[in-house]
Amino acid sequence: MRMTTLSLLSILPFIGSALGGTACKPGATTAASVIGVGAVATDGSAGVTAATEPTGNSINPDSGLPSTAASTTAGGISAVATDAASSTGAGSASVPVNTPAAPSVIPSTLELKEPSKKECGCGYNVSAFGGFYMPYRFAFDFSTVEDKDFTGPDDLLEYGFRINKGHHVGGPSSTGTSETGESEPINQCLGDPSSVSFNNGSLLLTMKANQVLSGEMKCPEVIHNNSTLYGIFQSEIQLTDTPGTCQAMWLNHTDSAAWGDELDIEVIGGAILSPNAQKTPPGLYSSNWDPMGDPNFPLDSTKLPHTFGKDGNKQPDPFPSDPTGDFQKFAIAWLPGDYSPRYYNGKEIGSPKQYNAIHPQELSINNWSNGSPGWSAGPPTQDSKMRVRSVLFYYRTEEQQDLIQGCKLEDICEV
Repeated sequence: MRMTTLSLLSILPFIGSALGGTACKPGATTAASVIGVGAVATDGSAGVTAATEPTGNSINPDSGLPSTAASTTAGGISAVATDAASSTGAGSASVPVNTPAAPSVIPSTLELKEPSKKECGCGYNVSAFGGFYMPYRFAFDFSTVEDKDFTGPDDLLEYGFRINKGHHVGGPSSTGTSETGESEPINQCLGDPSSVSFNNGSLLLTMKANQVLSGEMKCPEVIHNNSTLYGIFQSEIQLTDTPGTCQAMWLNHTDSAAWGDELDIEVIGGAILSPNAQKTPPGLYSSNWDPMGDPNFPLDSTKLPHTFGKDGNKQPDPFPSDPTGDFQKFAIAWLPGDYSPRYYNGKEIGSPKQYNAIHPQELSINNWSNGSPGWSAGPPTQDSKMRVRSVLFYYRTEEQQDLIQGCKLEDICEV
């Protein structure tokens, strides 16, 4: 059964609050192939959708997900997978018994390369991180697809993504009660497949203009249809500076009842190169949320701590140039250990070194508003259009942390 939860996506630096949300599924596991990528049905059940590879797209046909692994510590391959199943409930998720080793190198610049071989069924050593091993790869180039509108949550499954329909996108504006104890409206976005489309060689995420500020605004969100446990996630995105939304690429926990993990890159429309009308500082916001915190209390920093900015300095990273004129590369390198760096066009940006994620997560991309003057503001008075041209992910899963069974170190592709 699908679950709806408040995620921890939004950061409200000026009023000291944090709000967020998305649709999550409990106990995500991998299943049959969707364009060569392990996937689960949209509702988290055992059902799956199989599809053939669209012509002209860079999908790795060798990324099926075996259920067993041969353990080794050579060649950048780490130890045992995190045991997330031992979690005991909200706010009490256990510390992993065996945490995988961190990579030997954290680069200040990132270049994700193409595989050194055509057949890469034994996984990948990511050279930028000292040959850190990732069993699986997912890549898609939206520039080759024809224009198309969507209406349902499963319309992107053959391309490796689900579309959020009717669940929280981003966060609500309030708990429903003001600081003085009075009732106040809860404004929020809900996932809307019709706000997602293929358009002009990109995946287009549009928050439509002139919506009435309410608890039922419609916003776009797509979710990579695979639960991961560590990975390097890169997307080519063209942002918009249209005021009134938060545009985000982020990793979110897959069990909303137990975990608070979240790793974000966020940008506020209207506050990209200069402050917006609400005086929001411009730039890239990178945030981490305490994986041991209680996700049922996203507004209580004592129960669910978070931090953002370089070493937790709570400052956004300025853009070196205007990111709205063309596509730019955004990357989250979710790694074992204390630090998961973010990158903009291959250059490391300020990222926290506290509250690194340890539980299974999914990569999401969204464009949303809740009207909060301390964060997204809005809703927008003109269409806010965020575009994705391509995605490239190298990742591990909860089931597969080590060298794939039957493989040898020399069989691994270098990237």
